Amino acid sequence: MKSRKLVAELATFEVIVPNKHLLAVRGRPAVLGCEFTSGPDLSSLVITWQRQEDSRVVHSFYYQQDQLDRQCPKYHNRTSLYVSELHKGNASLRIASVRPKDAGWYLCVVSNAKGTGRALMEVTYGALYSEPRLSILVNSSALKVQFETEGFPKPEVIWLGEHNQNLSYYLEIHDQIEDGLYFIKSICEVQKAVVNVTFTLKNHLLNQNLQRPVFLSYDEDTTDHMIIVLAVLSVVCILLVIGIIWLALQKQNEQRSSL
Repeated sequence: MKSRKLVAELATFEVIVPNKHLLAVRGRPAVLGCEFTSGPDLSSLVITWQRQEDSRVVHSFYYQQDQLDRQCPKYHNRTSLYVSELHKGNASLRIASVRPKDAGWYLCVVSNAKGTGRALMEVTYGALYSEPRLSILVNSSALKVQFETEGFPKPEVIWLGEHNQNLSYYLEIHDQIEDGLYFIKSICEVQKAVVNVTFTLKNHLLNQNLQRPVFLSYDEDTTDHMIIVLAVLSVVCILLVIGIIWLALQKQNEQRSSL
C-alpha cells in the first residue's frame, strides 16, 4: 500500500509556468512565474533557475536558503525568490533592473519529496522610447525638422504633412552599447514658409505610439533681412578687431621709437 501511495504522489508532481512568455520592460523588475506541487516539508526542496541555451545558473535554492556560489555574475544581486510563499508552491523568480541581455529562454527546475519537474519560458525585452527632442535647422534654401530619441526595439517612423500625406524623411539608427538601446535621429526637410508636419514613432512591442506635431510660421523676407543684418554686423566686428590690432601695433612702434 505504501509503495502505491508513493507512486501516486510522484505521478501528481508537476512544475508549470502560468505564462510561457514574459515581456520585460527596461526600468522595471521582471517576475518569471513558476509553480510546483508543494509539500509540507521544505527541507528537501531544490529550486534552480537557469538559462536554457547554455545552462548558466540564474538562481539556486536548497537547504532552505539561497545558494548562489555558482550564480552567473551578470545576475549578481539582481535575483530573488518569494521565500515566504515556497510552501504554497510558488517558485517564481524576480529579476531587478532588467537589461537587454536578460532576454532569452529560462528553465525552472524544482524537486522535493514528491518528485522532480521542469518548465520552460521565454523572456523578451523592450524599452519605451524617451520623449523626442526637437530641433529646427534653418538654412537659406530649406528648413529641417529633427527629432532624436532612444528606446528598444527598432521603431516604425512616419512623417505626415498637413493633409495627412506621407512625407519623405531621413532616418539614422545607432546601437548604444552601454545600455543596449537604439538611438534614433529622424529629419524631415520642408521647403515652405509655413511648416505643418507630424512626427510619429511606434514601438509595436510595447504598444507605444508617440505623435508630435510641429507647426512653424515665419516670414521669409524677414528671415532674409535678419541674415543680411547678421552678415553686416559680422563684417563690422571684424573691422573693429582689425582696427584695435592696428592701433595696438602703432602704440608699440611709438614706444620703441621713444626708447
